Amino acid sequence: MYSVHVKDQRMHFSASHFLRFCGDCEHLHGHNYTLEVFITGPLNDDGMVVDFKEVKEEAIRICNTLDHKVMLPGDSTTISIINENGFVEVKAASKRYVFPEEDCVVIPTQATTAELLAKYIHGHLKYPDDCRVRVCVSESTGSTGCYED
Repeated sequence: MYSVHVKDQRMHFSASHFLRFCGDCEHLHGHNYTLEVFITGPLNDDGMVVDFKEVKEEAIRICNTLDHKVMLPGDSTTISIINENGFVEVKAASKRYVFPEEDCVVIPTQATTAELLAKYIHGHLKYPDDCRVRVCVSESTGSTGCYED
C-alpha cells in the first residue's frame, strides 16, 4: 500500500470557539489551526495515490469556510444556538453571546474540539473509495486531534 502526506502553508484557518465543561477552554478563545491530510491506498493509472494539488485545493477551500469565524457546535446538548434576523444568539450555562450571522459557522458536531473538527473536515474531503484517509487538525504545535476512517 502507498500513502501521501499533504501539508501546505495555505492549509490553515484562524477561528474562535469555546468548549463546555473544560475549565479555561469555556472562555471564548481562538487558535491558528493547521491541517494535514494522510491518504493511503493503491496507485492510480498515473502512479499516484491521489494528486497532491487536488487535495491541497480542496483542503484550502474547506479551511476558507472556517477562517475568521466563530465555530459553534450545532449538535451540542448543552449549548443553545438561535439564528434570527441576521444574528446568532448562543446560550451556554449562564453565558449569552450574540454574533453577526456572517461571522459564525455552525458545525454539526457536539463540540468544536480538534478531534471533531478533523472528523468534520474529513467528511468534506473527496477521495477515492479504495483509500483510507486521516485528517489532523492542530490548535498549536504539539496539540493535534485526528480522525481516520
